[in-house]
Amino acid sequence: MVTYGVQKVEATHAEAVNLLRVQGSVSAPAADGRVSQETLFRLLGFESVESIDVYEAESPTHLLDLNRPVPAALHGRYDALYDGGTLEHCFSTAEALCNAVRLVKLGGRVMHHVPLNNWVDHGFYQFSPTLFFDFYAANGFDDLSMALHFMGRKRESYVAYDPRDGARLPYSFGGAHKTLVFFGARKAASLAEPVFPIQGRYRRAFGGEAQPQAPLGPLGRLRRSLAKRTYRLRARPL
Repeated sequence: MVTYGVQKVEATHAEAVNLLRVQGSVSAPAADGRVSQETLFRLLGFESVESIDVYEAESPTHLLDLNRPVPAALHGRYDALYDGGTLEHCFSTAEALCNAVRLVKLGGRVMHHVPLNNWVDHGFYQFSPTLFFDFYAANGFDDLSMALHFMGRKRESYVAYDPRDGARLPYSFGGAHKTLVFFGARKAASLAEPVFPIQGRYRRAFGGEAQPQAPLGPLGRLRRSLAKRTYRLRARPL
């Protein structure tokens, strides 16, 4: 496992073990104190846990700037990469995403948990779901999945979302809630060079990739409109 940044885990060791037991992911005994990212990922079965950061303060394994290509010695080294809120702080989003592709081995997985809306000035950017689906699909990844993560004052919840099914989110998505995307994908093919995609909705509209669809009709349009406006209501608490 490699992480972008050194992740802070907002749980005690006992809380993490109990949650993983519910998921059937661990049978380890609980211990006292807060859990580190290394302990958490080892509980999940990873034998080695490394990290990449640009600053020495948190003692990362690799002191690197993700705005630049990572060294070739790290290419294809990892079974999984987890980005729990670093991508938005990288000025060169494209290079940071390309580095994720480079770092994981064939069959390895990439995970991003980053801001979608209502995180003004938290980082340089907030991200649309289509970025991840279009980029990783173009770069040889499959098993693409996403959950929308809502953060309220006293409640957090998730709901599955896939922009490929035609259900577009409103531009003001999230309302008063902080929202994030939690995206995952598996590397199914290794390409010689990273591919920079054109956004899928524009390829379909102007690039000849449009797929014929039956007219929705008034009732179908109403259902689609209601669906895209009720994601938060359908989200399940953590």
